[in-house]
Amino acid sequence: MAKHTATIDPQSPCLTLINVYGVEPGTQADLAKALSEATENTIRHQPGFLSVCIHSSLDGKTVVNYAQWASKEHFEGFMRKPETQEQLKMFAGLATSVAPSLYMVSAVHAD
Repeated sequence: MAKHTATIDPQSPCLTLINVYGVEPGTQADLAKALSEATENTIRHQPGFLSVCIHSSLDGKTVVNYAQWASKEHFEGFMRKPETQEQLKMFAGLATSVAPSLYMVSAVHAD
């Protein structure tokens, strides 16, 4: 079975969503699990989906969702779906704050 990994490439025309959720330490694991399950069950099957990486801060106060989509149009199509809006409300209900932003990769430095 092939192992799939996210690739961050400044040459790729993909769109990156970085969503930073503020959470109470007691709900961090719940939000990370909800994001992971939604991604596995529905989001990864959407047109234009490339990857999602979910990060939990060591202090228990933040969850970061790093998502890549093939294009802005694919992402916007996903966001227009009523089921997407319901999922986002559920995620926000587990958080104290939500701060999404859209990005392009400007540079990658790695060894």
